[in-house]
Order: sequence, then structure tokens, then C-alpha cells
Amino acid sequence: MARTGQRDTYRLSTWLRVGSVVVVPILAVAALVPLRSDMRPANIALVLVLVVLVAAVLGGRWAGAVAGVVVAVSFDLLFTEPYGSLTIARGDDLQTTVLLAAIGLIAGDLVERRWRSQAEAARRRREVEGFERRAELAALGERPGRLITLTARELTDVLDLVDASYRPGPPPVDLAVVTHQGASVPSAADPGRANLAALPVRAHGRDLGHFLLVLPPAGGLCADPDRRHAAVALADQLGMALLRYEHG
Repeated sequence: MARTGQRDTYRLSTWLRVGSVVVVPILAVAALVPLRSDMRPANIALVLVLVVLVAAVLGGRWAGAVAGVVVAVSFDLLFTEPYGSLTIARGDDLQTTVLLAAIGLIAGDLVERRWRSQAEAARRRREVEGFERRAELAALGERPGRLITLTARELTDVLDLVDASYRPGPPPVDLAVVTHQGASVPSAADPGRANLAALPVRAHGRDLGHFLLVLPPAGGLCADPDRRHAAVALADQLGMALLRYEHG
């Protein structure tokens, strides 16, 4: 249910971005057309720059790029003489048109980078909070089943998995094994199980169990090394907690 809600939110956000690209520049250009005889082209260009920046902030890289092109063409067509023609009579107006398109591309890219940085920071914050929560539960003597459930949930989120389930014993010999270095694929790997991988749960060199990871149909195993290291660390933390419980 949570993942469905996230997908619905993403779709809504995508439609809002598309709407910002289409609606904001059109409304701005329509509002400025009656004023073109009273405003200098340079001043109109400054207003259109703000429009492009707003679209970039609302929609990101592609929104900024599309808005930049739309505004640049509109400026050329409606605010430079001869009106109604894509022909530009003055070199300054040509430079302004090119700059409008460039501003959209650059501003949108900067916004997109900021979004990615914020998303990555939020993900790392959740990982740290998860580590702290599980460490606290383990210290308070939480039963293994609860810790395993929490770890499986975290692994599903960190690696963008379809599912993660804990199994006792070492990993199967026919499955790829996730390590800090990547996914180690054995020579006896079963091609029919390419959508599966194993993440060992170890403590002091001993295999206590493993997580069976169900990979997304098209995405495969997450290639981000930081996420992979976090997943292995999750399994190692669980392994130490299980070992303490076993000896406790």
C-alpha cells in the first residue's frame, strides 16, 4: 500500500510538472502581449526569465528546458520585430532568444541536482535512523523475529526490491551473492532465477542465514555502491544481534 501511494504521489507530481511547463509560460506570454508596445524588449525578456525560472523550480530539468524553448520561441515570434515571424531583425534580440533557452536548460538542471541531493540526504537520514532503532531494540533484548522483519523492510527500501525474506543457513550455491564488492555470480548460477539474489547474514565469519532478495523485473540489483554497502551493513548488524541472542 505504501509503495502504491508513493507511485500515485509521483504520478501526481509528474502531472504538476507537465502542467507547470505548459501553463505558466503560456499565461505569462499571453499577459505580456498587450504590453509589448509599452515595454522595451529587454524588460519583457527579464519578465520571461522569471517565468522560465519558475517553471524550472516547479518542474526540474525538462520543465526548465521546455519552458526555456517555449519562451524563447514566443519572444522571437511575438516580441521582436517583425511580429508574427520567426525572423529576427536585430542581433540583440537573437542573443536574448538564445539566452532564454539557455537559462531554462541551466536552471532546470540545477534544480534537478538539488532535488537529487535532498532525496539522497533524506535516504541516508532514514538509514541512520534505522540503524539506531535496530541497535536500540537489540540492546533491549528484542526477539530475532522483530529484528529480521525490520531489516527485511529496510533492505527492500534501500535496494528497491520487490521483496526480501530471511532464510536460515548459507546462501544457495546457484544464486548471485551480494557483497560490498558487488554481486558475486557463481559458475553454477541458475538462469531461471536471475531475478533472485542472496544477501548473507554473518557474524564472526559464520553464516547464520541469508536474505532472499527478489529483484525488480527490469531494474536488477541496485548498482549504487553506497546503497549496496548499506545493505551489507544491515545484514551484518542483524548477524551480530542474532549471535548475541543465540549466546544470551
